[in-house]
Amino acid sequence: MKQVLSLQSTEYVLLHQSFKEWLTLLNYSGSSIDALPRHIREFLYYQEQTGKFCLQQLQASDAESFILWLQSKTGVRTHRPFSNSHINKYIQALQLFNRYLRDSGRIEIGFTLQFLAANTSYPNWLTMQETQQLYEATEDSLLGMRDRAMLSVFYGCGLRLSEGNDLHVKDVIRTRKMIHVKRSKNNRQRYVPIARKNLQSIMDYIDLARPELLNGYKSEALFIGAGKGCAMHKQSLYVRVKLLAKRSGIKKKMGTHTLRHSIATHLLQSGMKLEQIKDFLGHSSLDSTQIYTHLVNQTL
Repeated sequence: MKQVLSLQSTEYVLLHQSFKEWLTLLNYSGSSIDALPRHIREFLYYQEQTGKFCLQQLQASDAESFILWLQSKTGVRTHRPFSNSHINKYIQALQLFNRYLRDSGRIEIGFTLQFLAANTSYPNWLTMQETQQLYEATEDSLLGMRDRAMLSVFYGCGLRLSEGNDLHVKDVIRTRKMIHVKRSKNNRQRYVPIARKNLQSIMDYIDLARPELLNGYKSEALFIGAGKGCAMHKQSLYVRVKLLAKRSGIKKKMGTHTLRHSIATHLLQSGMKLEQIKDFLGHSSLDSTQIYTHLVNQTL
C-alpha cells in the first residue's frame, strides 16, 4: 500500500480536493479520479519540500523540476528507475492540473511539459492456442460462467480493466450485439462489437449465474462477487484472470491487459486494418495501436 503524503498547506489541501471534484464533473473514469489527484498530491508535497506553500509561489519551471526529480528516483520495491510510461502518468496529471488552474482563473502560468519517449519493450500477448487454454480452464459452475463472461469482455471485446470493472448490465446491448463503454480513458465513450460466442457467454452469465451470485441483493454492476451480492473490485477481476492462467498452465506473466494486447494482435493477424483496431480499442491515435505491428512482426 502506498504511503499517503500529508500536505501542510491548507490551500494545497483544498486545491487537491477541488481538482478531484473537477475531474468528477468532467466524467473521468473512477481509476483516473483516484490516480490523477494522487500524482498531483505528490507534486504539491514536492513543492512544500522546496519551501513553496501557496500558488502565488508556483512557477512554470516547478513542473519540469518535479519531473526531473522523478527521473532521479528509484522504485521502493524494484530499486530501479521509474519507466518513461510511469513518469508520463505524472506528466498527464500535471497537464490536466495546469488546465484546471488556468480554466478556474487561479493562475495564468502554462506548464511546457512533453511526454517522454515510450519504452521500447513490447507487451506480453497470448497465442490463439493459449487463449483457447484459458477458456478451457473455466469450470462448469456459476463462477465458471462468470469467468467465461470475463474472458469475453477482456479478450473478446478488448476492454481495459477499469472499463470492464465499470460495466453495468444495461451496457450490454444484446439486440445490437454491442457493449457501451461509457467511462473510458481520457473521457471517451465507444461501442464495442461482441462476437456471437462471446455474447452467448455474457448472456448466459447475466441470465443464469449472476442472479444466483446476487443472492437476493440488487446491483447494477455486471460482475458480481460470490455470495455477497456486491460488485467485484477491479483487483478481484485481475486476480481471477491470473488464476485462470495458472490453472491453464500458461507460464507467461499476464493480467487482464494481456488479453487486450492479445485480441489486438490476433485481429491484426487476421487482416483487420489498423484504423479499425484503433477504434475497437478506443485509442486516441494510431501511435498507440502501432505497437501491435511490432508484435505481429515478431511472429513472422
